[in-house]
Amino acid sequence: MKKILLVFTGILIANLSYSQGSFGNQNQDSGKFIKIAAGLNSIKMRDMATSPLFYTGGLKHFELGFVKWKEGKERDLSFSVSTGLASNSTNNHTASSTISIYNLSYSKLYPVWKQDKLNLKVGGELRNSFHIRNNPSFQNNATGIEVFSTLFAAGKLSWDISNDSRSKFLFFNVKPRKRALSFKMKFALMNNTYRNGYIYNDNSGITNDPNVFDNHQLKMFSGYRLGTELNYTVFLKNKNAIRLGYEFDAYKTGGNLDKFEMANYKLKIALLFKTK
Repeated sequence: MKKILLVFTGILIANLSYSQGSFGNQNQDSGKFIKIAAGLNSIKMRDMATSPLFYTGGLKHFELGFVKWKEGKERDLSFSVSTGLASNSTNNHTASSTISIYNLSYSKLYPVWKQDKLNLKVGGELRNSFHIRNNPSFQNNATGIEVFSTLFAAGKLSWDISNDSRSKFLFFNVKPRKRALSFKMKFALMNNTYRNGYIYNDNSGITNDPNVFDNHQLKMFSGYRLGTELNYTVFLKNKNAIRLGYEFDAYKTGGNLDKFEMANYKLKIALLFKTK
């Protein structure tokens, strides 16, 4: 975590002090970008089907995506993976679970309001999350494989905080540069789950016909999901950009005895390479 924060600080200082001249001719209202991001995902989860205890951990996070802006509309297609270890320590006993989370998401936003340097966009997002978890402490119920598919209603408020002339921030000289601060909120319209039932183990191994999805159940409109994103984007002279971001993603399934809950807190650094 300390290394991630040091990298964030270094990039921020570099952005504040890097000289690039005026950006007056740059137009970032339209363009296509390849997005490459890395960071840390701090998670908290529990699976009532196996244990009522909460597991916490820090996962490595990597992301690849494509962003397109045109006539005020915004599209974002992203694939990400978070992988690492989550653990719980109770009564001098520690249990650990390896976990990998794969996310595939697509969002599209439309401009609905603009005033001075503020603008609001609304739209939707479809996100599919695929989990693979393994906890040897649960023996026959050690492996959990599940899918969470969510359709969101989304809104994004952006604030243009560009400076046209040289200014000063603390001890740093801030050169003219196009900058933007944005906050995105997402509410689930439909949350679907495909995961293990209350009993993880099944008879597929005994019948010599192994099927990892043998006891899985598809549930529509099961549980809920909520997400937020806070991004600070700086555009460079070469029309590429650097983005520092924080993302919160929390979801839970329906049911009682087999309820699953997870919260993701992601701190990310992204490079946006303009392709057109």
